[in-house]
Amino acid sequence: MQLYRLLGGSLLGLLGGIALACGGSGEDGDGSAGSCVAGQQVACACPGGGSGVQVCLDGSSFGPCQCGDVEPTGGEATESATDTDVDSADGTGTTGGGLCGNGVEDPGECDMGNPAFCAADCGAVDDTAGDSTTGEDSCASEPIYVANVPSVASRWESGALIGFAAGQELCRQAATGVGHPDPMSVTVCDYQQVVMAAAKGEFAAIPGGTTAWLHRTTNADIGGVPTAPGTGGRCVDWTYQTNHISDGEYVDFPGGGAVNYFFDNDTFYDGVDTTHTQPGLLECGTQMRAILCCNPPCMPEG
Repeated sequence: MQLYRLLGGSLLGLLGGIALACGGSGEDGDGSAGSCVAGQQVACACPGGGSGVQVCLDGSSFGPCQCGDVEPTGGEATESATDTDVDSADGTGTTGGGLCGNGVEDPGECDMGNPAFCAADCGAVDDTAGDSTTGEDSCASEPIYVANVPSVASRWESGALIGFAAGQELCRQAATGVGHPDPMSVTVCDYQQVVMAAAKGEFAAIPGGTTAWLHRTTNADIGGVPTAPGTGGRCVDWTYQTNHISDGEYVDFPGGGAVNYFFDNDTFYDGVDTTHTQPGLLECGTQMRAILCCNPPCMPEG
């Protein structure tokens, strides 16, 4: 087991899709009729005379024509830097449905462990929703990070609550303390929210030298390899307070809003095997760290 320290690393997923000829697709040009093979890709016409790609969604219909950076290539359409039809690395089966670089944050594009990760679109303003006059996303000005709960052991406790549920309650208390208008909506920050908040500079006020527990539920790029999360990297969901059977991932704030990530590339936990831990580097016991609290994911108004 090794510990990797990453400073703002990113993984750009690249998928080249090979389109089939339009004549054999069995659809009428608008992706709404005919049968097809799930995952099949066919060429389609784009504004200006170029070609795009349609993907068979469920065996009976095609999705909308995706143009983006697609260029005609003599009857075939090749997508450059797309995240179309890429399975998510977190095992949920979700797919990225847009093109990297189109200015819209599509599903999976801000998941650094997902092959569909697209730094160019992560945090982008989606002008397809929100204020139709200005084209601005109604969520653009909403902060991600709210507050933190300082000096918490790896076993989170609040009243009769322990573990992640206790962390949720502690975050609501912290949100109340900073005058949040809806403290009951505030939650423990997930890894992806930490990444996005850091990109927006929201940690600039956190004093240098502060560390915080990292609640990671999605893959992370560790040494170029998407590595799965697990309770063995979350101090068994923050109920464990010794070092011999689980690790605790965390982040360090050196100052100025920068964030250093300390990941575990082996988050296995079965309650028995002690060989998956790394005492002295990713300790659960003996450490007191902050809990980061965030607003829930922002949903743009239609």
